[in-house]
Amino acid sequence: MKLAAGDRARLARAIGDAEAGHRGEIVVHIEPRVFGDPLKRAAKLYAAKGVDRTQDKTGTLLYIATESKAAAVWAGAGVKHGDLPATWRPVFDALKASPVLTIDVLCAAIAALGAVLGQCCPGADRHGNELDDGVSA
Repeated sequence: MKLAAGDRARLARAIGDAEAGHRGEIVVHIEPRVFGDPLKRAAKLYAAKGVDRTQDKTGTLLYIATESKAAAVWAGAGVKHGDLPATWRPVFDALKASPVLTIDVLCAAIAALGAVLGQCCPGADRHGNELDDGVSA
């Protein structure tokens, strides 16, 4: 999936909106293929992209491999129940809502991620926006 500048801007707005009202931080990484376990890839990217450096350990990485049709979420220790696969079911359900991955589907998945974070790390965001809201690829 190639992202045009307008798509990237729309996704960045979706991330910013999804981060409102709780302490969670969201990073989205998209690449064509995953070789091996998507969750292990997400864990590796979590550290490589500095998502692990939020003050409350509430950073969350949404990983999507478009051609492999795989996704994973890796969250910091400050995200309550972030280590349980069932926690992220609304995110995966949003991704599966359409057979084709579109910007609308991605925005819905990001919104679902924000809703989950609202439950898993509620409270005022005392540290502000600690991570870039852009999408990496």
